[in-house]
Amino acid sequence: MKAPLANLRWKIAEISVVIAIIGAVPLSRADNAAQKAVDETRRNLHQQGFNTDLTNFDFSTSPEQRTREAILKSTGPANRLSEPFVNHPNLMEAAGNDSAIVVWKQDFLKKQNRSWPDNSEELAWEEFREAINANQMQIDAACTAVLSGLIRFNLNASGGNRILLPHLAMMKNLTQTLGDRIVLDLHDGNRDAAWTNLLAETRLMAAWEPEPVEISHLVRFADTSLAFNAIWQALQTNSWADERLARLQQEWESVDFFTNLPETAAFKRASMAAECQQDRQGLVNSPPTFTEFLNMGLHFPPSIWSELNYRWSQANYHKHGSYEDEKDLLLFYRDRELELRNAVKAPTWSAMRQLPGVSNPPLFQSKYRHSRTQMMMATREIGMRFQREGSSLLGRAAKAEVQRRLIITAIALERYRGKHSSYPKALPELAPEFLKNPLPDFMDGQPLRYRLTEDGHFILYSIGLDCVDDGGQMPSHERQRPPDFGTEGMGAPPKGDIVWPLPASTVAVQAVRRQEARTEELHNFREQQRESEEEWKQSPLRQSRIAQILATNWLPVLDDGFFGGRPAAEYLRNAASASNRLSLAELMTPRQVLTGNEPEALTFEFPVSYDAITNHGFFLLLDADMDPGSMFAPDNGAKIQERSRAPNGDCLLVWHTIYDPPGQHALQVELTWDNAHGAETWCRGPAISVVTSNLCQFSLDSANYDVELGATFHARLPEANGLYTIDCVSTTGEHLKTLSGSTTNGEFKKIWNLVDDHSHRLNGETFNSIVHITLPDSGRTQTLKGP
Repeated sequence: MKAPLANLRWKIAEISVVIAIIGAVPLSRADNAAQKAVDETRRNLHQQGFNTDLTNFDFSTSPEQRTREAILKSTGPANRLSEPFVNHPNLMEAAGNDSAIVVWKQDFLKKQNRSWPDNSEELAWEEFREAINANQMQIDAACTAVLSGLIRFNLNASGGNRILLPHLAMMKNLTQTLGDRIVLDLHDGNRDAAWTNLLAETRLMAAWEPEPVEISHLVRFADTSLAFNAIWQALQTNSWADERLARLQQEWESVDFFTNLPETAAFKRASMAAECQQDRQGLVNSPPTFTEFLNMGLHFPPSIWSELNYRWSQANYHKHGSYEDEKDLLLFYRDRELELRNAVKAPTWSAMRQLPGVSNPPLFQSKYRHSRTQMMMATREIGMRFQREGSSLLGRAAKAEVQRRLIITAIALERYRGKHSSYPKALPELAPEFLKNPLPDFMDGQPLRYRLTEDGHFILYSIGLDCVDDGGQMPSHERQRPPDFGTEGMGAPPKGDIVWPLPASTVAVQAVRRQEARTEELHNFREQQRESEEEWKQSPLRQSRIAQILATNWLPVLDDGFFGGRPAAEYLRNAASASNRLSLAELMTPRQVLTGNEPEALTFEFPVSYDAITNHGFFLLLDADMDPGSMFAPDNGAKIQERSRAPNGDCLLVWHTIYDPPGQHALQVELTWDNAHGAETWCRGPAISVVTSNLCQFSLDSANYDVELGATFHARLPEANGLYTIDCVSTTGEHLKTLSGSTTNGEFKKIWNLVDDHSHRLNGETFNSIVHITLPDSGRTQTLKGP
């Protein structure tokens, strides 16, 4: 017993020594030489005119600007959990390579993204109007504020990298909302209101002076693209007075995207230096307590040395490496500022992108593996690359500058047309009355590309960031290469030109809508195929549960609450039915009636009012759904059914059984309705045993066909060996095509190309099928109506 105790004492003593060493590590003094090097670098930079401290920056604003800021912020959500209007329409919907749809002339709008719950892309004008007008007073006040003066936001520069910028999301949403109001006003014929919103959206770009933070400038560039799209829509009216167009042109001529960009590097330099200082002052992890370290050493002895090594490395970094990082960061961002200063002087993007640090800005590389600064910067850089959309800060600025020049030139062209009733043959004709000098393409310094069309419109474009003339082709999602977010750089420049497009003709818009409808059809068809495959997998499992369900003392889930303002049973009873005093459970018990369509279709009658169900609720047959509360329960069967009205007013439910497996089923009905409080309520009646005799089960996608992909007949048989013949006939009984085959695995899938025996191709016409099944092993045969 003594030896183990002695070992324990030695181990404790050893751990105590290690703890003492670790505790002493953070007390090590900083490297005076490294600290002096930082101080000297800072002094030298100050002497050269470079700001190095956050105290050198003042983002405070005047009382007038703070009042304006408060008005603008009132347009945002009331709290951080609220969401602004998210279904902003697409204001630059392409209709070909060089034309776009004038959306305010259309019968409906297209959302930028599909929305839940119907996954719809269409946005009705009434829905759009209701959403936009919900915040009308705040937006009206914001328009007045925007038009009244300079826009700046009162911020605390001492936050450095952690500076809060809540106004950026608000500015983007306000820009989108003003664009929304422009197209709504144009659609409704309110030209004066459209002009106010148009000028206010322009002022958001012209009057906003962003703080020297990269993300703030990127948001301004993104908002410029939004304004570009909205102004294009507005200028398709061809009815603005020249004084209004001249005012709009003047506002855009005052916009400057480049001058303040170098200061972003200066603020970043001061922020990173402050980050290093804060890291040394308080962000070092405290060592574990004696008790924690003792337990660690007793149970995991190797962890002592790991902890010691980690803390030693961290202490060494904060003693020396952190100072070196700070000094190197000061010099790194000095170089970035100088690069930006040189770049913004370049007359064109083609000249600018040849300069260092423009297309592929270098990343800071620390000499130390344990550099916290390096890890933090790498994480932030990943997020910023997504914000830059595969380009660089200067690349995004160059695109915004080109859009500015296109807007100015397009306005001048509209002013020319207003005076001469047609557009000029060449851009020099705009000078000097409408433009002092035609603006060159910022990308290469050549004149902006311009040409007239036979119908009297024009196309105006820049060759884009890749500096390749694509003839005025707008970049599409299909043609654009995904941004390269690798560590080697920002990737290839976005392809395609930057285009002020032609307005799409009515014929072109109709072609786009037809293509969209076709794409939607294919999407729905493939989604149905996917659902069919899932059902195919689930139906045997569901079938295996039938006996268990019917053997269980299973009580129906009934709610005798109010339905349509009256007790459920009283309201649902069909007054014309002889059995009008039945209970709710009896009303909801399926009762099969023979119609002559068996076994392919089984009909069930319920002595409830068909009109009551149709007007206030929904009746649905369920199959083998014993555990509806489980998210892992199989789908509930009775796949294809329809509801109809019996002659006496009862509700009929018809179940097309060929889409469910043959054999025994547990069938019940579910009633769903909205109660008096607007909440969905449901109840389920008793389950009954129903036996279906169809010898095959077709998949759901067999019920429909696609005009290009053909008609699928996908079926499962109750035996492995089977023969089948499918006769396709028209709705009038005329023979179209016969398909036949065999299977040895109990399943067959036959696809008809929709070409009949007379070489006629079906193009959306409904047809019927008659299926003949033979099972050689059992000798059973059956002829039934197929999909």
